[in-house]
Amino acid sequence: MRWTPDGSAIAYIDEYGGASNIWALPVGGGAANQLTDFKSDQIFWFDWSKDGKQLAVARGTSISDVVLISNFK
Repeated sequence: MRWTPDGSAIAYIDEYGGASNIWALPVGGGAANQLTDFKSDQIFWFDWSKDGKQLAVARGTSISDVVLISNFK
């Protein structure tokens, strides 16, 4: 979670339908606003530029493998 640059909302990552997107929930109340509209992949990290005009996002897929080793001596 991060504050929006103007401090009026809290931005967070939400995953729905296999894709992560960034949403902003106003601190004064009201519905959350969707800031990104990605159709696939996960968001791992995000932050705003110093001037608050750009959003940097690190996204991709998470893959893990499992290996079973038996009779190990």
